[in-house]
Amino acid sequence: MTDEEIRQALDWARKALHDMGVFERPDGLRWAAAHGLVISTWRNGPIEDAHASPPTKRRKKLHDGVMFARNTWLTQQAFDALGSSKSYRLLRLEHVILDRDTVWPGTNGTLTDFGWGFLGEIQKHVKQRVNTLLHFEHHLSPDDFLVFAAAPQIGTHVDHFGMPKWPACVNLALRRLRGEDQEFFQEWGDLMQRVGPAPDAVTSDLESTEKVLLNAPWELGAEVLNWFAWNPILHLE
Repeated sequence: MTDEEIRQALDWARKALHDMGVFERPDGLRWAAAHGLVISTWRNGPIEDAHASPPTKRRKKLHDGVMFARNTWLTQQAFDALGSSKSYRLLRLEHVILDRDTVWPGTNGTLTDFGWGFLGEIQKHVKQRVNTLLHFEHHLSPDDFLVFAAAPQIGTHVDHFGMPKWPACVNLALRRLRGEDQEFFQEWGDLMQRVGPAPDAVTSDLESTEKVLLNAPWELGAEVLNWFAWNPILHLE
């Protein structure tokens, strides 16, 4: 791409992010960039093949709750990395993503446990994406780099952790857990019954549940997050 083409692409991306409401919240662009980093380096890669594959004697089941915990935790790590002034911050993030030995927060396994059989492909994908990001980090201004990093999630995921509509999603979920949204239960009651009742860890202290969902969803644990992943209670519509 020429410099002019890059500038046009960044101008388009900035407008799209503005339309998504990214700039309306504190550190909104950095959160969007963190989310984009996780999508490009991690979520839209070989880990999806492991997620879609059945467990084996060596590979643990990588269910939706595990992915929920992992993705939100990595988004927080990416957000912190993008706010750091340390040299090689993206390489430090790469190390965190590819660490094979540390138990993933909120789960009972490591990258080795959940990604066995795909580890080489995962490493290759992450390193390729980070190398691309390093190139653009060097050539763009800090603000333009955040726009570039945020681009992979433009048009989607505006209601995920760290994104503009996440607080509204959490607020709705708590209203529904309190039984205050009758229209929701009229529309989704059958599905909610099939999914089953909310775990005790969610309902025993709804105020704490709200704080954790807003700030650190992985702390609820993968099994609890799997319940959230399998029903529409966090959806805006």
